[in-house]
Amino acid sequence: MRVWFDVLTPKQVLFFGPVVNELRTRGAEVIVTSRNYREVAPLADRARLELTFVGERGHRGREEQLLAATRRQEEMIPLVKRFGPQVAISTASAVCARVAYGLGIRHLAVNDSPHSEVAGRLSLPLSHHLMCPWVIPYRAWAHFGVRKDQVTTYRALDPAAWLKRPPIPGPVPQLDSSKDTITVRVQESDAPYLAGADLGWSDRVLASLVEGYPHANIVALCRYDYQVEEVKGKFGSKVIVPEEVVGGHDLLAATDLFIGMGGTMNAEAALMGVPTISAFQGPLYTDRYLAKVGLLVKASTVLSVLSEARRLLSGPSKIRLAKRARLVLDSMEDPVPKIAMEIEKAAKQA
Repeated sequence: MRVWFDVLTPKQVLFFGPVVNELRTRGAEVIVTSRNYREVAPLADRARLELTFVGERGHRGREEQLLAATRRQEEMIPLVKRFGPQVAISTASAVCARVAYGLGIRHLAVNDSPHSEVAGRLSLPLSHHLMCPWVIPYRAWAHFGVRKDQVTTYRALDPAAWLKRPPIPGPVPQLDSSKDTITVRVQESDAPYLAGADLGWSDRVLASLVEGYPHANIVALCRYDYQVEEVKGKFGSKVIVPEEVVGGHDLLAATDLFIGMGGTMNAEAALMGVPTISAFQGPLYTDRYLAKVGLLVKASTVLSVLSEARRLLSGPSKIRLAKRARLVLDSMEDPVPKIAMEIEKAAKQA
């Protein structure tokens, strides 16, 4: 059995890494491709996940990203043909799905982001099967052309795949232990799903925290080099902006309040028992579930972010919240064996 993964983000390194290891223990040959992206390579090195880099994401413009994807697809074809996989796996890689479809390879999507409309439209209609967390209903996928019998769910949120395993160590910025630590994951400002959204949202939240919590460690986790420079330029020493890719688990363990503008770290922090505010611009099924079980609160204005921050920093102890989070995480299945089994099934049917 030969399997090809296309891993594009740090979340996918953490999520697919254990699946790759599981398949290799079952005797599969696996190749994992990626593209040049600030956070992926350092994390993959720490996770001991060997990557074959093909192409890049492209810059911020739509035309540049289209050209980069087209070049990457062209470069990927001979590599994949030489390897000869029966199954290709990605979250929503348009290049992976298109190359797999064109070469007659079954593409399996493992996706928890139906809100990512563009990526979904470019990959899911070409997918043989889709796997997702059980909290996402079929109606969220139907408009992508996915049939109900093509969807398999697992009873877990994606971070369970790595939170049920020993954490991957990594550097943490120097923090003053006498102060509260507020960690902010800034928004994915280049994502098509945020087109038309408030692109100044991250800055306004950070500015309000700097003013409201002058004696806290405020850590801003940026996704791109230009974000690092922009945040440093606007806030200087008032905000800690790591230039290297930090150890997410270790930083969250040292965090008193997490404010996330994406989905993955919201879920990771909440399942670790860190008081968590979702400041994502829009609804997420994963956020909705975590709010229902009392591990996350939603805030959509700067005033509500500050109000929830005050409540959570002075509210129930982290120990009690951590116990609740542990119960929720323990109730989830390990998604890795189920995903590996679905991949084996698709390979045998190929």
